Amino acid sequence: MFRISTRLAILLQGIVIKIPFEYKGMLQGINEKMIWKKYKDVAPLAELKWEFLGIIIQKRYTHVDHIPMEEVERVKTIIPEFQFENGDLWNYENWGMDEEGNYILLDYGNSKYVASLYKK
Repeated sequence: MFRISTRLAILLQGIVIKIPFEYKGMLQGINEKMIWKKYKDVAPLAELKWEFLGIIIQKRYTHVDHIPMEEVERVKTIIPEFQFENGDLWNYENWGMDEEGNYILLDYGNSKYVASLYKK
């Protein structure tokens, strides 16, 4: 299965491969690595297995149909870099669930700068 935005996401059985096809997508991949390294032990982030030049390989999680606003606010509190308006953390498609039933943020490469690139 595939998903496309600023990156092509290839969904395989146990992993997701995110390949940027524009500058914003590359920045998202690089930012995901930075956020993962900084917050992996305190925030519910999809496990990052590998990153190079914005190409990402992450663990794949179970799909969810909604995300409670309290969970979004909790993650924004843990990660100060997410304290900006134009983020897409509220989009349930950016979340999954782990084996224990915890919500996991799958797409955490956005930043205030990257979000500003979407404005027209």
